[in-house]
Amino acid sequence: MLLTGRTIVLFITMAFATGGAAWGVHALMSAAGDLGTDYGLDTNANAHFDWLVVEAQISLPQAGTWDISADLSSSSPPPSGACGYGAPTPVPILGGGTLSPTPNAYPIAYVYERYFFPDGTQTVRMAFSGTDIARSGVDGPYRVHARLSIGGIPYMTMRPIADWGGPVVEWNYTTKAYTASQFEQPVRPATFTGEHTDSAVDLDADGLADFLELRAGVHVNLAGHYTLNGYLSKGGTNAVRLIAYAYRDFDLATTDTSVVLRFRGDLIRQAGVDGPWDFGLTLYYSPMAYAGGNVTPGPIGTILPPQPAYYPETLCGTTSAYRAADFDDTVELLRYTGRFEVLTPDRNGDGTYDALVIRAEVEVFATASFDVSGLLAGAAGSPEIAKSFIQVWLQEGLQWAEFSFAGPDIRLRGIDGPYLATLSITPGARGIDPTTTYTTLAYHATDFDATATVPAQP
Repeated sequence: MLLTGRTIVLFITMAFATGGAAWGVHALMSAAGDLGTDYGLDTNANAHFDWLVVEAQISLPQAGTWDISADLSSSSPPPSGACGYGAPTPVPILGGGTLSPTPNAYPIAYVYERYFFPDGTQTVRMAFSGTDIARSGVDGPYRVHARLSIGGIPYMTMRPIADWGGPVVEWNYTTKAYTASQFEQPVRPATFTGEHTDSAVDLDADGLADFLELRAGVHVNLAGHYTLNGYLSKGGTNAVRLIAYAYRDFDLATTDTSVVLRFRGDLIRQAGVDGPWDFGLTLYYSPMAYAGGNVTPGPIGTILPPQPAYYPETLCGTTSAYRAADFDDTVELLRYTGRFEVLTPDRNGDGTYDALVIRAEVEVFATASFDVSGLLAGAAGSPEIAKSFIQVWLQEGLQWAEFSFAGPDIRLRGIDGPYLATLSITPGARGIDPTTTYTTLAYHATDFDATATVPAQP
């Protein structure tokens, strides 16, 4: 996996806690040849561990600031039906492979820390998030693998890997036998029930499917705005082939319901790989957003309350058997519903219209980018009067597409209405363009402003 700068910032989290009540201290022991101790730490006295603290006894060859990367893993496979654990992926050691040298090690949690140590035997403390462990659903004992290096890691020092000098110390350890239920349970705004169905959808009844529709049951604990993304893939002998990807967002009420995601048929046909396909769905809760995915602003000068860590929920499974050739190579991503609205804004209040805005309601079958363009002409086939163009991102469901024709262009032509508007919505990544026409009321060209209105400065 290629780590971007933003990804690394998200991955590198200081997972160190001090104070609080320590439970179940594990006596100093030798495990996998290395000395250490581990214990659960309950910082809020609610009878669940917020942290699993591991203290390593390590002999360091020299004084300096040491980078400590460690992962917590299990030899037990992920729970049935889960996409792995859904826990954070440990930060890989660049140029050195994955953190854990043990085969069949399924990662649960990780830490990255930096400390200054003198040389000699030191106690190195690492704290793994209890919610990561509880979320995994896997009982211990757990494996801990730590890698200590001096001199900084390449993506923090911007030094080439070849110049990454200094000693490296490896440390391996096995904790005592905890249960996942002993740790702090994560806040779960919504959970997948495990129920799912899939079906091929043929919108234009031409015998070829436009979409593969995947429906999954969800139990919603917290109403609000959610985003859902998913993929279809096919495992092979040497690689996994990505078939299609889809995304959408929506609002959910507190209830048992189902969420729907549609995968484009042209992408499936283009992949040329027959099903059944493996799928993965990820559901995110967005507490600071409303419908449309925009952040809800707070009052000026106020500080928004801290939010708990909301983990995404995942569901994996396998679809029914389909043939790639049964899907259409050109799909219909939206349709006009037949509803239109016309707006004539007068932003400067001078009694003339700044623009003629035609709004067309459309049903979007799959979230995508679209080129929205329009041509305004006289109703009797007169020359072109004005043009409209904008690129928009339309979410799945009923939406309004706007075509704005500038008032000065209409006035300059001097042609009275009614006007004939030809409206076109073209998918940015290939697909059918559902062009339509709309006839306006009988406006006069002089009803429109002669000069463009300059927006007021804030």
